[in-house]
Amino acid sequence: FDVRASRGAAINSRLRAAARSAYTGSSACGVTRSNVGGFHSGEELFWGAHPEDPHWYTPIHELLLEALQLLHTPVELDALSISGWLNASPPHAHHQVHDHGESLYSAVYFADSGCAGSEAELGGETCSGQLLLITQPEAGVDRFEYVALPPEPSTLLLFAGGMPHAVLPRASQCGTGAAPDALALRVSVACNVSLMVE
Repeated sequence: FDVRASRGAAINSRLRAAARSAYTGSSACGVTRSNVGGFHSGEELFWGAHPEDPHWYTPIHELLLEALQLLHTPVELDALSISGWLNASPPHAHHQVHDHGESLYSAVYFADSGCAGSEAELGGETCSGQLLLITQPEAGVDRFEYVALPPEPSTLLLFAGGMPHAVLPRASQCGTGAAPDALALRVSVACNVSLMVE
């Protein structure tokens, strides 16, 4: 689900600000799940979808609802709950292989790749920080395929909640040349879309 440039820029700016604030104060907050290094906020249930809402997750909630409308009827949408958390990762940080349990869908929105330069500026190497999806093309057969997706800003990805995935660390030269206060953070929001239990 690709987001229009003007809308994406506003969302990304809002999330980058929230991520920088959380990361610099992460000694007092944040949780450890699959993340190794970096900041992972606690999981929050998304409520409402109003542009004036001050919560960091409001624009992501809006985007997810739009994407889910392509897959579900309004009645089905009413039976879904959405929750998520903010990730802020410096170059060395990564996420170990994990899945989102019984969630119907997992989703991730990329706000910032954390890479200061283009691939050419990095000597032909990709900055990485890729989302690695682990797929099993044939049920019951121990054969797996790996799909690496770059953290392209303003992109929302949905995939099966039970699909194993990981996030790779970035190249050490990511963020080279940035001022000390310009944190080279890979910023994303990860989400769970689940059926509400009555």
